[in-house]
Amino acid sequence: MGGLLAIAIDPCYISKTGKNTPHIGRFWSGCAGAVKHGLEIMGIGLLDVANNKYMILRAHQTIGNSALKMKNKTLVEYYISGMKRYSKKLLFITDIVVADALFSTSTFEKGMSELGFYLVSRFCDNACLHYIPKKEKRRGRPRVKGGQD
Repeated sequence: MGGLLAIAIDPCYISKTGKNTPHIGRFWSGCAGAVKHGLEIMGIGLLDVANNKYMILRAHQTIGNSALKMKNKTLVEYYISGMKRYSKKLLFITDIVVADALFSTSTFEKGMSELGFYLVSRFCDNACLHYIPKKEKRRGRPRVKGGQD
């Protein structure tokens, strides 16, 4: 593979029934647009932008909510720990991580930058950006936010 390389991550829902399956729980299914009972894996793959190719490298299983509560972790913190597990090998390939809007939180971005990755993501639908206000000499409290985009 040549050209611009990036690591792409995405959690994937797997439909599974049963009560004795390890780490079974309720996870978000993007196709159904709802929370469903089953399993989830975080797919970690290599993306070659120049040649328009993708190769899956790892599939890291997400643990259920009860196990997360026992470890005192959130789901985002668990995703960071999954990336930390493979970070040395992944940094040897590239330092760019591409993710969807689920990962566009400050917690995940800080975790990725601490591991040495640059995060490329899109904002959530409810994100609101403001310009930095111009310094004006006026009476009253100075503005904190400028115009909106």
